[in-house]
Amino acid sequence: MELEVKKRRAQLYRYQAAGFFICILGAVYVFYMVFGIDSYVMAWRFGSVIFVLVTASVCIVYALIEAIACLIIRLGSVKIAEILATECDPFLYEACIRRNSMVLYKDRILCNIALAQHSQGNYDRAWETLQGINPRKLKGIFRANYYILLSDQYFKRGMGMQVHELEQAFLRSISRQTQYQQEYERMNGTAAVTDARLRRKRDWKYFEMLCAGNNLTRAIENQDYQSASRFLHERIDLNGNAVRPWMKVNYALKEAQIYLGLGEHESAKLSLNYVVSKGNRMWCVQEAQRILAGMGTEEEKAEKAEGNDDTSDS
Repeated sequence: MELEVKKRRAQLYRYQAAGFFICILGAVYVFYMVFGIDSYVMAWRFGSVIFVLVTASVCIVYALIEAIACLIIRLGSVKIAEILATECDPFLYEACIRRNSMVLYKDRILCNIALAQHSQGNYDRAWETLQGINPRKLKGIFRANYYILLSDQYFKRGMGMQVHELEQAFLRSISRQTQYQQEYERMNGTAAVTDARLRRKRDWKYFEMLCAGNNLTRAIENQDYQSASRFLHERIDLNGNAVRPWMKVNYALKEAQIYLGLGEHESAKLSLNYVVSKGNRMWCVQEAQRILAGMGTEEEKAEKAEGNDDTSDS
């Protein structure tokens, strides 16, 4: 795997080098336009209006060059993120992001590492990593992932009753406006929001995702599979068009658990087979295989029981 890590990191460095090179070109362009052309002569020969237009065009071109450079640098990071999001390989993803410098954005990097470890099924390591994160330094999707991962850890450690405190902590972190708190009290811990303005708030959408995921886990634990199905679809709808392959694999496993609880074994098999075929190196694959093996054993027992009944009847 070390060779593959070097390959992916080299690809990242190429994107970064290309971005920085374009940044330098932009700086050289501005330097030439500012110092290489006599602005007084230009204003005298072509008029002040033309001079202002040329100056404005220089600024616009420079802004476009810098924007392209930033996009190229960002694309390199996206390629690394796709190792987990698209290829469903949390082990390679962790190995790649561990090479990042911890000097800048330490908490973001640790959050991504915890996400990788959680996707591997290494829950103890993910728990330890989460303990080293300062959530106050996280924003946006990183803050959301932190609370989503920590909530799941609480459920797995038998601390489900304390998940509500995490929801409140997330809410406080985004509640600079009192309307968030009022809306949360009105929804009573569920993700049913009525205020259209709040729906457009990115952080509030992340909060809805946290609540929907927690409600889904609670419903499955309480064997309330009808509610679990509703919360699962709610969680998927909140992602919209941003559902990546690794998310689909996780959702498919939850879907299979719900189908099993409802007694729809054939539908459960379809979801489990999807996990096995698409999950690559995610922990979901092992879990799906374990469930499928258990279902096969139960079917064999049922067939043997039917055979014994037929023999006794004859």
